[in-house]
Amino acid sequence: MTKAVVVYASQTGFTKRYAKWIAEELGCEAVPVERADAGKHDVVVFGGWFHAGGLVGKKWLARARAEHPETRFVAFAVGATPPEWADMVDEAMARELPSPEFDGVERFYLRGGFAYERLSLPNKLAMKLFFKMQEKQAADDPRAAEMLSGMRGGFDATDRAAIEPVVAAARG
Repeated sequence: MTKAVVVYASQTGFTKRYAKWIAEELGCEAVPVERADAGKHDVVVFGGWFHAGGLVGKKWLARARAEHPETRFVAFAVGATPPEWADMVDEAMARELPSPEFDGVERFYLRGGFAYERLSLPNKLAMKLFFKMQEKQAADDPRAAEMLSGMRGGFDATDRAAIEPVVAAARG
């Protein structure tokens, strides 16, 4: 039997929720990236969240892969962008989990949510700047307007059914 673990980086709880669901389906533990040890497992499912265009936890994933080449990795990224906006999702995934560095890692995008009140103070300040930039774009870009509207009100788009392909890849 394959020993699996789900490792996650989460600030507001959406990535953690997905990690817990995936771990439940796989019958394994979900652990925060700060406590994770990839070397003890045959399969590591890693989940991080998009923040300011970057994937939080990506450095851990790259280091763990380099240190444990015999371990199989599956990655999921959580963000606020609707998955139907495939061009934006594909661009972010390709930028943050690029070839050849992440070849061999099956990659998935899961829509999370946005909870301003759960952000750290520095991230709250960064989001205020983001909102100002989006306001300028929103006049000419319907997607920017939609994103701004959803984030201003906060939302939770997590969906347990969305984990099915991640679980299937981990079971591989």
